[in-house]
Amino acid sequence: MRNSVAKVVRLSALVGAGGALSFAVFFANCGGESGQRTGSAGTSGSGVAGTTGTGGAAGTGGRVACPTDAVLNCSTAITLGGGHVITFSPDEWSPTDGKYCNASGLRGSVFSYSGPTVDGGNLSSNSHGVDAAAGNFRLTLMASSAGYAGGGVSFDRCVTAAASTGIRYTVSLAPGGDQMNCTFKLQLQTFEQRPTNQSPGGGCDPAGSCYGFPASPSVTLTETPQTITVPWANFTTGATHAAPFMGQIVGLQWQLESGAPLEDGGAQTACSVEVRVDDIDFI
Repeated sequence: MRNSVAKVVRLSALVGAGGALSFAVFFANCGGESGQRTGSAGTSGSGVAGTTGTGGAAGTGGRVACPTDAVLNCSTAITLGGGHVITFSPDEWSPTDGKYCNASGLRGSVFSYSGPTVDGGNLSSNSHGVDAAAGNFRLTLMASSAGYAGGGVSFDRCVTAAASTGIRYTVSLAPGGDQMNCTFKLQLQTFEQRPTNQSPGGGCDPAGSCYGFPASPSVTLTETPQTITVPWANFTTGATHAAPFMGQIVGLQWQLESGAPLEDGGAQTACSVEVRVDDIDFI
């Protein structure tokens, strides 16, 4: 959740001061050999005149077929059936190729990132994964003083949520984490703010200012799972979008950012959390 980074996701340009960061996201684009995870049809029954033909064999189960390429063309943005994005269930998540594929044919990857890089090092840290048993997305994040860390899901197609009023997801904090006074925000990756030199490329010239992704208000994390609903009107960004941002969504990311100093003249506070995200839908 956040108002910007760079991992390839300038993932990692830092803008602003006092915890206001702008960044690029690094994508863990785990390519699969194919997204065609469909069941095979049963064979035709056979028979001869005067006798009853034998029945065809039952087809095997499988997932819907998703395009295997990644093309972000928002003039042909897809609309998700029922607004559903992903639940990380076995029906949608493939550990084999590290990709998800939902019933609307949306395919994508999961990723994480952290920054900034200072004097050749990055004091913040990140890791991510899908918990197949629990069916949710795990982010382990540490934001150092004046740092940030995050992760999310990338889309292989531009998605429009213009018919929706907002977004909903569930999130919980694993025991032992400490958010301190750090912020935790959902950010909407938009085509206009995604650099053209990323893969797949967006519409922002990397020589300019990119990664101005709309960000939600900060969430106070709890160990009890929370359902968070954010209307589009509650997202803010310092970047100008020529087209409404909800019509050009190319990914979602949650960002943990170092908190303000606890005392005058002190350093920005660091924090370390593990969060679980699930049940993502446009509403």
